[in-house]
Amino acid sequence: MTPENKKQKRILHEPDFELVAKIVLVLTLIGIVVSTGLIFSPPIGGEEYAELGLLTYNEASETYEADNYPKNTIYNQTLGYSNNITLYVYVSNHYKEVKFFEIRLKIGLQSVIINEDTYGTNTTTYFYTEHWLERILDSGKKWGPSEETKFEFNFTSEILTKLGTSSKGYKIIFELWEWSNQQNDFSYTGIHVYLTSFMVIMVT
Repeated sequence: MTPENKKQKRILHEPDFELVAKIVLVLTLIGIVVSTGLIFSPPIGGEEYAELGLLTYNEASETYEADNYPKNTIYNQTLGYSNNITLYVYVSNHYKEVKFFEIRLKIGLQSVIINEDTYGTNTTTYFYTEHWLERILDSGKKWGPSEETKFEFNFTSEILTKLGTSSKGYKIIFELWEWSNQQNDFSYTGIHVYLTSFMVIMVT
């Protein structure tokens, strides 16, 4: 075999790196789609569950959307409160029975830990109790988003006195609680949503 033929044979066996890159990219995109689908899909196998969502209202399109969330508010130190913050929630009951739900709004520092097992306590968060909402919800029913599930609130001097000012921001937390006949009180479902790194801009 001549050196020229050897060169041609070697070239034929070299991988097409452009093709490999395209295949890797396609597989990566498929992985992203599957992961996202699993994150947002309801439990599989007929499992019963509740759903809590946080939305904003787009006045131009007159629709509720999971987008354009507020990132900050202006706090007037002379007046002792900030501009209003407006958010909407919805709750869906996918249990096979009636549920008595309560939505709790809490404010915490950016560092506060909120997860399926840990909720905001009176020492780690500010309880915005005047904005807590309760509703008995039939099986298969959805509550909100609507004016009824609208949360319009602000940062006050009381909140900042309790939590302190933070350069890293705050968490605006919504937790879903349900009535427990055994405890004769509401119990934490582990379901929650929150805005993170929410900034309070001080002005005089």
